[in-house]
Amino acid sequence: MSSGPSASGRDFFTIAPRSCALIVIDMQNAFVAEGAVFETPAARTMIPRLEQLIQFARASKIPIVWTQSDHRPPYGGLMLRKFPPIAEDHILWQGEPSYEMYPRMLQPREGKLEYRIVKHKFDAFFETDLDAILRYHQVDTVIITGTATNACCESTARSAFMRDYKVVFPSDLNATFDEAMHQATLKNIDLLFGRVVSSDELLAEMGASLEASSRS
Repeated sequence: MSSGPSASGRDFFTIAPRSCALIVIDMQNAFVAEGAVFETPAARTMIPRLEQLIQFARASKIPIVWTQSDHRPPYGGLMLRKFPPIAEDHILWQGEPSYEMYPRMLQPREGKLEYRIVKHKFDAFFETDLDAILRYHQVDTVIITGTATNACCESTARSAFMRDYKVVFPSDLNATFDEAMHQATLKNIDLLFGRVVSSDELLAEMGASLEASSRS
């Protein structure tokens, strides 16, 4: 018997690392660097926890997809009007320092299981190769991390759900500039689109799954 209007936690799905991919969204200088136009201090604070998950993914052969936002014309479209610094100061233009990955954290590796995609809108699926990469690796669960919680991360989570991917949304591995907005997204994702877990809970569940599969 259902205990509520929507399934939650493990009643919705369990996290099996062998069918997961890790998505690291827009850990770029424009958002993470000190003094940046769109600075999100919480994105810097979470880096040690994010690096722990990245190392786990690498050790466990979980595909990792790193995204970077590029809003230079003509790709930026209305972004160039909505956010004047993008147009006026060339923020998040490919080739500019603000576009580059924040250097004081683990960087993408070139290889069979790590990919870097360029996106032009909030949603990492929109007009990118993300879905093709996930289908190629037979992924059915995406772990969404990065910045900003309520913009690119939430948009990507919604889009993943619409494509029938199971969505894992670590509460302490997503960051935005406003705590109320962060909490609102967590509630929305947990109710409608996926599972919200802490990074510790995520690593524990995946570790237990790997251990169980190694014994079987």
